[in-house]
Amino acid sequence: MDIRLPGARARRTKRTAVVGTALAALLPLLAACGGGAAGGEEGPAAGGAAPAAQRKDAKLAALLPKKVRDSGRLVVAEGDDYPPLVSLGEDNKTLVGVEPELMRAIGQVLGVDVKFSTASFDSIIGGVQSRRYDLAIQAMLDKPERRRHVTFVDYFRTSSSLLVQEKDAGAVKSLGDLCGRTAAVEKGTAQVEDVEAQAKKCKAAGKPAAKALVFPDSVGCFQALSTGRATAFVGGTPTVAYQAKQSNGRLRQVGEPYNFLPYGILVNKQDEQLVDAVQQALQKVIDNGAYAKILKRWGVESGAVERATVNGEGAEDGGSAA
Repeated sequence: MDIRLPGARARRTKRTAVVGTALAALLPLLAACGGGAAGGEEGPAAGGAAPAAQRKDAKLAALLPKKVRDSGRLVVAEGDDYPPLVSLGEDNKTLVGVEPELMRAIGQVLGVDVKFSTASFDSIIGGVQSRRYDLAIQAMLDKPERRRHVTFVDYFRTSSSLLVQEKDAGAVKSLGDLCGRTAAVEKGTAQVEDVEAQAKKCKAAGKPAAKALVFPDSVGCFQALSTGRATAFVGGTPTVAYQAKQSNGRLRQVGEPYNFLPYGILVNKQDEQLVDAVQQALQKVIDNGAYAKILKRWGVESGAVERATVNGEGAEDGGSAA
């Protein structure tokens, strides 16, 4: 079912309420979820100036669907609470992070504006299938079962990791340590499946099952972790590492990252020319150095890929995990 999140005003009210409670004492990092720089300024993990604007490639622009060419814009589904990949800027409305910067650069190559439409993670596949969105980008792993529904243009190499409070860092090092414990996970993500699979392993070993506490967004996950409802958050390594760093030692990334896969831009399977346009535009951004500058600004250079692949083709050779 394709469900949209509440409007921006409702999301900001929720975010303010969360930061104003116990989270404010334990997790100043959640304030940082909305505290990145507005467009054109350096982000919180920035290591240099913003990349220069991209030149339009007329041949690639011609591959765009007619409705996109006529409107002069790409409608892209995106989240707003998964830093450093995406978060709200200081104005509490501009999207900042790796993904927004990358999509804007791709849009410049294609000669169109990028209009972001905030959507829940578990709605974006259906939204691309139904053409509510031209594209979607939201830290979604390019997995074979998802390729039955959409095509992925891969832009980043990543993995999954565990985040815990400092007091639990000695006891929880891996999924195997979650037996009898609760892990916060975001709805629709691969990490939900990871915790559920671990629960079965726990039972098979005669141990108490692990429990997945599923939330519609990462804000709920971090609130559960901060208040002790969950022992761990299981999520993408870039966000886990970012949150650990922002917490000033109160949170720890534990164990070794696992499940190394690429993140991909979602495209409707029938839009083959759009796939080509996005793939080639991304490759131009990689080749001219703008891609590397974007990743450096947000401190995730280790997830860089050298080639813009489709549906994971050759992704294992494209770079290391963040």
